[in-house]
Amino acid sequence: MHTNTIILGAGLTGLGAARELPGSVVYEAKDHPGGHVYSHHQGGLHFDEGAHICHAKDPEWVELLKKNAGDVVRMDQSLVSNWWHGHWVTYPVQNHLRDLPVDLRIRALTEVVEAQVQSNTSTAANYEAWCLAQYGETLTEQFYREYTTKYWRTPMADMDVDWLAGRLLPSQLQRIIHGAIAPLDEKQSVFSSFLYPARGGFFAFFAPLYREVDVRTGFQVSGVRHRDRKITFTNGEQVSFDRCISTIPLPDLIRAMDEVPDGIRDDAETLRHTSMIGVNVVVNKPSLVPWHWFYIYDADIDVSRVKVLSNLIPESLPPGKSVLQTEVFRRDDEAYDLEAIKKKAVVDLGRIMGFDPEQDVESVSHVEVSHAYTIPTLGRQAAVDRITAWLEGIGIIPAGLYGKWKYVWSDQAYAAGKAAAQTAMALDH
Repeated sequence: MHTNTIILGAGLTGLGAARELPGSVVYEAKDHPGGHVYSHHQGGLHFDEGAHICHAKDPEWVELLKKNAGDVVRMDQSLVSNWWHGHWVTYPVQNHLRDLPVDLRIRALTEVVEAQVQSNTSTAANYEAWCLAQYGETLTEQFYREYTTKYWRTPMADMDVDWLAGRLLPSQLQRIIHGAIAPLDEKQSVFSSFLYPARGGFFAFFAPLYREVDVRTGFQVSGVRHRDRKITFTNGEQVSFDRCISTIPLPDLIRAMDEVPDGIRDDAETLRHTSMIGVNVVVNKPSLVPWHWFYIYDADIDVSRVKVLSNLIPESLPPGKSVLQTEVFRRDDEAYDLEAIKKKAVVDLGRIMGFDPEQDVESVSHVEVSHAYTIPTLGRQAAVDRITAWLEGIGIIPAGLYGKWKYVWSDQAYAAGKAAAQTAMALDH
């Protein structure tokens, strides 16, 4: 490793790179490491930046996380549901059509069969076309379009399909027909089994690893002079580099750089992401729902997803309470009223889950995440490829979720850091 290889961003990708490059320094803008896997301590409880769980299959990775966290809860079968206009519909909806009203069930099943017979999703030009080819019009309009508007804040026709692998399973017609008639287990679900730390939130899986690397917090990049090989931070400090691994958001990096080709700047400005407001609610009533988490489809309810922490780790939380971690999304170019979102979230959850938003609520806190998910807009990958090629040509290696502008699981993020470190070392020879 070259002594002047530095790493920007202390998320899992930065961590993976640093552990692969002994002696390297990680510069992090926030006052703590962890990126999206960090857990915030509020009111004696830990709340994550999103509905994180560990569903990794790599036994070596799983054993490392279990060793780090110590006390780990294993769920052999996830309990997941959807709230849709007054109905609980088992997740995923296409495999549980029997939960829908009869007329809608018949129409949806007919259209799914027709779509599966007639269409080929491999040629789908966008997410809208993919859903129509998979599920037909009723499920696309009643469920997928409604949820996409809330979660991704972007029209389905403007979204690519390359993000679907590992997140949405392709339709299996036999299971769909079965689920329209009789109960169906979800052993084949993407998240059928998972692990979660009994204490300390999701970050407990990773905290010990950060103690082994040099992370310097409070270092937000303000300027990059790539010809001089110097990076300036908002705290006034400056460092030199020969190689740089960057996991910070591509648009932020490009905006901070001097002498960037106009086309590269234009590409960076096309990249969109969501922000997340995590509204965390403690209710003085137990067992409000049986689910580990659930999705909310209704367009008039801001909350998209709710993780019921008290159902994941009941032995570690105060008895007689329900602890809810919710997610509300906005695009990066949308303004929002934080207090109004929090208030509405509590009222809406009370209506869904059967508690009084005034008398039954013990506490309401929040976590704001400026960069939640990269939005898989059409043309995004081509733009990222051009930016990546230019950056690597000047000795800056982008990596990870925001370095490559594509969603990855936590184990993949860590592995991306290790791969970036190997690339950096190869450039030194």
